[in-house]
Amino acid sequence: MVELLKDDKLSFMHDHMGCNIARYISISPDMSIRYINIDKDYVYKGDLKECILDLIKVSNSKSVNIRSFSIESMKGHSLVYGKQANEIDEILNIIQKNCNENKYSIINETIDVNDGGVSGVILGNIIEFAPNDTPKCVEKPDICFLERNMGMHLLKTVYGFAPVCDFDESYRVEFSLHPHREGLNKSHTIIWEYEKFEEYEFDIKIKWPNKFSRFIGDKPFGLIIADYLGFNVPYTTVISRNVPPFSFGQETGLREKWIRTAPIVKEPGKYYTGDKWTDPFILMQKEELKGDNKINIASVLSQSAVEAVYSGGAIVSENQVNDVIEGVAGKGDNFMVGAEYLDSLPDNVLVKLKALLNEIRNYHYLLGDVSIEWVFDGTKIWLVQLNQIKEKGLGTTIVTGKPAKYEKFYVEDGLEQLRTKIKAIKDSNIGIELIGDVGLTSHFGDVLRHDNIPSFISKISKK
Repeated sequence: MVELLKDDKLSFMHDHMGCNIARYISISPDMSIRYINIDKDYVYKGDLKECILDLIKVSNSKSVNIRSFSIESMKGHSLVYGKQANEIDEILNIIQKNCNENKYSIINETIDVNDGGVSGVILGNIIEFAPNDTPKCVEKPDICFLERNMGMHLLKTVYGFAPVCDFDESYRVEFSLHPHREGLNKSHTIIWEYEKFEEYEFDIKIKWPNKFSRFIGDKPFGLIIADYLGFNVPYTTVISRNVPPFSFGQETGLREKWIRTAPIVKEPGKYYTGDKWTDPFILMQKEELKGDNKINIASVLSQSAVEAVYSGGAIVSENQVNDVIEGVAGKGDNFMVGAEYLDSLPDNVLVKLKALLNEIRNYHYLLGDVSIEWVFDGTKIWLVQLNQIKEKGLGTTIVTGKPAKYEKFYVEDGLEQLRTKIKAIKDSNIGIELIGDVGLTSHFGDVLRHDNIPSFISKISKK
């Protein structure tokens, strides 16, 4: 079977598969026009310059890109980006240069990659994508990599729609997803390229933080994953910097709302969580001052409150023997920052927690080792945070390691002093002995795991 040329593929996708594509004009090496896809009612008047200007005029960005290819080489040629109407002579010169080199040209409308959407690739059982980039983002580190159905669910949750991709799993499909309608069909998905491969099942283990989790906030990313997997997640509305508000989760039965900040990456215990509504705009301004970067908080969460009979944290390992369950009666805020001793949890709560951890463990192939924050309302256990963990220890060990020495840090000095201490000793082969009545799943443990500092807990009380 003869491979279709790039512009043939675009035309085929639109005319025979109903795919939405970017508007384009294509030119053969002899300077003749092969395709004009500006509008279904567009009439070519015989002037290429006027045709390109018409394309620029109808595009949302008021600009075009120029790509080239040859029969011998479809990929790897230069892309000229974002040329406007006042650069029409330069555009025509680029096309002429391509013709002189026996290359075809595709002039397509520029679609803004910084519009709050994502671009990526769907292949087999996986989907990869990132914001603020083209489908070539998959050649870069730190992209969002998910099992295909999970990825579609995540995107539909955030945007209200998922990519429209009517190709079977044997095709590699380059796409972009946009909050505002784009392209020839004026819809939210643009298909850029497709290529047939032999079907293959890829490993589907998730890794975050990634570019998309930073885009919407580490906290909502983990909770959307938990919600997709069927766990009890309180109904949550995310007010984001980068995308319109979106919601997910289940109603808890209470009409009260918590307000929670969601940093770009998890910084345990640093930013505000409250059980009463407060002005989110003032809150954002205030909380941003706590961070080291120009922008530290990705979103603010309005979350249905849970009646906190017991609360706490847990670590879910591949092997049940290495699980950690910790908690207190009532709200867990003070426990997480080391201001409250751990309680002995009643047997009925422990039974439910162990069952929950076993359910989460069923997805270890997907999630790896994770930490959770949980709230028990007397009937159900609700997940209020889900995070992957890089390192974990056993017993009182937070992070395993063999540093040259351990330096003492007292829990009573607080999380911010711990962060300062970590900055001072990082990469110096020094570990931390954490002294105080605090749990492995507390924010102190989270901070030390996050920075991979060899550490262990020395308890003060006999409790």
